Amino acid sequence: RALTENYTILQCDLVTIINGRKTRGLPMADDLQELYCWIDSIPLSRTKKNIARDFSDGVLFSEVVHHFFPSKVDLHNYISTNSVSKKTYNWNTLNRTP
Repeated sequence: RALTENYTILQCDLVTIINGRKTRGLPMADDLQELYCWIDSIPLSRTKKNIARDFSDGVLFSEVVHHFFPSKVDLHNYISTNSVSKKTYNWNTLNRTP
């Protein structure tokens, strides 16, 4: 699939984890393209239009973790939302995952 220009950076740390190396500042364009292709290879419940906004509620991130570690994340615990308090709840739930 072609990548669109409307993607924004979710986190530099995520790129560091994916590539297995430390980067300072903003990731390079090749790193972002690699990240977007990797995300596209994982089956997610909704399409990605703006990666920062789409991942902000923690739901898609929990699906990524569930894809690789299904026993660690129960997807029914995460609610797709625009509310800051519910986004915080989702991220706190994910951070408590053993």
